[in-house]
Amino acid sequence: MSQQSNSIRDQDDDRLVDALLQGTSRTFALAIPLLTSERRRQTGVAYLLFRVADSIEDAPEADVSTRIWLLQQLRAVLAARFDTGIHPSCMGDLGRLGELWPAECATSELLRQLPRLLMILDKLPPSARNVICRSAIQTIEGMTRILDTCRASGMQIQMETVSDLQSYCYVVAGIVGEMLTDLFVLHQPTTCIAASELRSLSVGFGEFLQLTNILKDSEQDARDGRVFIPSGTSRETVVELAFHAGVAANRYICLLEKHDFPDDITAFCRFICLLAEGTLNRVRIAASGSKLTREEVLQMLNAVRPSSQVIPV
Repeated sequence: MSQQSNSIRDQDDDRLVDALLQGTSRTFALAIPLLTSERRRQTGVAYLLFRVADSIEDAPEADVSTRIWLLQQLRAVLAARFDTGIHPSCMGDLGRLGELWPAECATSELLRQLPRLLMILDKLPPSARNVICRSAIQTIEGMTRILDTCRASGMQIQMETVSDLQSYCYVVAGIVGEMLTDLFVLHQPTTCIAASELRSLSVGFGEFLQLTNILKDSEQDARDGRVFIPSGTSRETVVELAFHAGVAANRYICLLEKHDFPDDITAFCRFICLLAEGTLNRVRIAASGSKLTREEVLQMLNAVRPSSQVIPV
């Protein structure tokens, strides 16, 4: 295949990733385009694969056993790619993922596009592909354990203790922070000590947004049978956990700057942190469900963009 044909395919891949991000995540649809070229593609594909796992875990009409089975199938597909270079084409039961959600919703489209996402994953450098597969496998295994413990309760998700909540946040967000750090380090080699410190702080970076979203969405989640704030635990306790995670997130960004990571990486992380801080401050003084306005989000985006890319509010 010619270099021009490869370039066209890459552009088509990037357009698909952007479209799926627009449909499934307002936050990351704005944040990931702050990254440049290969970093943008790797992070976009990684996020969408994690979103596929999350959509299986959240599937409203599927029973727990079905969701566990589908997560195990997704794990097997990713495990075959990890450190082997094998790209299996057989999707098995994963070919029916689009049926888990209403056909007209963006999540259904994301699940239908899983074969294409895997093809994009397969074209990434082996080092990046291994980071993504390893991390996604860890999250899927954690999701499976959580669903298994909830099987008898009749709830979609039920956190019994603060420790359960912290474990859940690590599985679905802390691991994402570790994965992003491993991808960033591929593009900016640093000392082992610095990489280790970044990875440690990245757990808080990932959990900051997750805890904030749990506070923001707690009432709707409870109506859907997803109880993240344990019975007997105050919202203030979860707010405090989120603030501690926010401290780690800001230290993480400072460390990126100290070690001269590229500006697009620090802008990406700073924007996500600003969104979480703004949302957390909003839900502290208002009811669950409170959101930042479009104008507030654009102001935060402009705060991290180069001056030549500022969008009028």
